[in-house]
Amino acid sequence: MWLCISRSPSLHLHHCRNVCSRLSAASALLSGNHLHILSLNYHRSSATVRWWCTATSAVSPRSPIKCAVGRYRLGVFLQPTRTVVLGAQFPPLPPIDELKKKHASLRRVFKSRIKNKYIIDSELAAVVVDHLGDLSESKQWIFELNPGPGIVTRELLAAGASRILVLENDRLFLPYTTELAKCVGERLQVKYADFFRVDPLGEGDIKQPAISSHELFSNIQPAHWKEEPIARVVGMLSQEKEKTHLRQLCNRILERSSLFEFGRLQLNLFTSEKTYNMITAPPSVDLVAYTSTSIMCQVCFDIELLLKEPHSKFVPVQVKGHTVYKLQANANRFVNDHMCLVRLTPKPTLFDHGLTPQNASKFIFLVRQLMAKPRANLADRMEIWVPGNLKILSELGFQPNMRAGDLSPHQLMKIFLLLLEYEGFKNTWWEDEAYEQINSINSHHVG
Repeated sequence: MWLCISRSPSLHLHHCRNVCSRLSAASALLSGNHLHILSLNYHRSSATVRWWCTATSAVSPRSPIKCAVGRYRLGVFLQPTRTVVLGAQFPPLPPIDELKKKHASLRRVFKSRIKNKYIIDSELAAVVVDHLGDLSESKQWIFELNPGPGIVTRELLAAGASRILVLENDRLFLPYTTELAKCVGERLQVKYADFFRVDPLGEGDIKQPAISSHELFSNIQPAHWKEEPIARVVGMLSQEKEKTHLRQLCNRILERSSLFEFGRLQLNLFTSEKTYNMITAPPSVDLVAYTSTSIMCQVCFDIELLLKEPHSKFVPVQVKGHTVYKLQANANRFVNDHMCLVRLTPKPTLFDHGLTPQNASKFIFLVRQLMAKPRANLADRMEIWVPGNLKILSELGFQPNMRAGDLSPHQLMKIFLLLLEYEGFKNTWWEDEAYEQINSINSHHVG
């Protein structure tokens, strides 16, 4: 099917000829599959215009089928990528109003009560799947987190995904994806599980929705860290604990444990605009936004923004009052009007320069300690741990008046690797404190 791509909110007149020619080619392609176009439609999002057409099959002309035509952005038309036909092979879903009436978690709530957000707009779901790339040729497993009624699940299947594992942490939504799994066979598996409660600490049996990583990866072959990611994760960070979950993921990447013991995972997660701005914040500019979590994410991941959509397109819609800021800088800093689909890919070269799973806990501790007071003098902070550290800082070319928050993630890593080689740093109280702090952090996150 043809993929047309534009940031323009509407189609300009001089592009009509291109659309008509692409539609003619798409019509010929559909005719080859015994389908005939009835109408052409489009859906506007904040960044794209997505086209689709209604067609009928020669076998059952009275049963219309919706066919994806693609996206249009910046007036550039790309070559055909894949054919997507959404037919009647999936069980019908109740109307949206009925879903909202049946499930309180889909209705309007106050922000403090939101745990999960869901997509129930099929057009938005299709746009999200389009941004994941071509799934029809990939044999990678896809872990879909908390799909709710399964709107995105249907689009993943329609896009050709052949291995989907749904991890749903709300029992009330399980019947939707379970019914869908009966129709598509081995392409879709469903588990009552919480992706952010994998391998909880403690003794005894693991109680659902917590799950063991060995159970989660039972059908997946482990891979070397530098090989391609063994699976894609698609979903949303919990609205209650976005930063906590990001820190937990970073800790497990650095220690190569739990989820990342078997290889790399490509994470495609929706997060709030405020959190996205935080994890991509640069040093020195805004020391409120630039935190230890910013550094950890930038060290561990290649970060790519795929899509930005208004909060109003997700349910439940949050009810919130208007916040008045005394300073315009604070109003700009805390902009949070959108949900951002972010691709987080663990860096294949993360462990190439001296960082190892064995010393990672010390690096985590160093970052947290330095960024606890980002405006403090760097030399003064480090003098507490390593007396006579000015030699180390001068070797790296740092100024004596440099603040902790002025350090980039790359510079922090350089300091850490030099400290490991420094004799005065070895076998000190600092190492014991690091292990104790990290164990405490992990217990708090996973419990």
